[in-house]
Amino acid sequence: MGKRSVPERLAALAVLESRVSERHLSYPRIKSDLDMRLAGYAGEKKADYYLEEARMKEKPVVLKDVMVPAGGKQVQVDTLVLHPAFVLVAEVKNMTGELYFDEGTGQFYRFRNGVREGMRNPEDQLNRSVAATERFLASIELPVRVHGAIVLASYHGLVIQGPVSRPIFQVDRLPGHIEKLEKENRAILKRSDLHYVVDTLNLLSREKREQFFKWYKITSNDIGPGVRCPGCFRIGMERGYGKWICMDCKATSTDAHLATLQEYRLMYGKEITSKKMRDFIQIPDLYLANRLLRERFTTVNKNKRNKRYQIKSDLSLLEPFINHLLYSK
Repeated sequence: MGKRSVPERLAALAVLESRVSERHLSYPRIKSDLDMRLAGYAGEKKADYYLEEARMKEKPVVLKDVMVPAGGKQVQVDTLVLHPAFVLVAEVKNMTGELYFDEGTGQFYRFRNGVREGMRNPEDQLNRSVAATERFLASIELPVRVHGAIVLASYHGLVIQGPVSRPIFQVDRLPGHIEKLEKENRAILKRSDLHYVVDTLNLLSREKREQFFKWYKITSNDIGPGVRCPGCFRIGMERGYGKWICMDCKATSTDAHLATLQEYRLMYGKEITSKKMRDFIQIPDLYLANRLLRERFTTVNKNKRNKRYQIKSDLSLLEPFINHLLYSK
């Protein structure tokens, strides 16, 4: 079913949290948003693991962190399962405590450590995702019913009062749920239909970059420069002869700047000049910056004096850093 890639917004938040000063007014919000995204990502990865266990006659197509168009906007769907017999939206929640869905008020809250906390209602989120997916499928002439389920990734989340309209269960019951959907529903989609849905969503997802600077009221002056160490993940590696050297853990690397350039891409976009490269990775030599860019990236213009290079997206280079944040919690 494929490996879940690091969501771009999670990667951007991780970069911001580590490069913006803790004294910045927006830092607490950045940190809180990052912690929430990390918890969600951990839960989604757990759901992926259990999806692989499902024993089905026909293999489903599973889309992860997909953006579905919804009335001029987009709705993020954690996990979208496409199968000839059914379409399922899984809203994965990594929540702990005693969980209550209040049918009368439509509110959702939990008790944790004796404290009541009001939170966004996962049932409302799921209903919105299901409705958006159904409208999208109808718009491409595939008018089918979309199923929905709330999946609890943490065993420390106990449902005391469940949702009204949607099933909710622990993540290890996910394989059985989709096996049951396959048995109870007849095939209504062809394999070519599933691939058409995938291709259409991929095409629509090529939208403009999210404006993280605007959201968190930060400027480029608030972003700390430097190459991140692939060993201890601190920023500030120094350039030696043909390699990068970490002054903290003494790790060395010949290509640590490549992951750092993915961080640059998330913050500033896909184009970079040798001057901006020099300033961001903190080297004094403009010639070296230009050589490092020429080795890996293509130019987007033919000007000799102000060449711009294109940084192709490869968030897999940031996975070690994201996994470090996940498992250090």
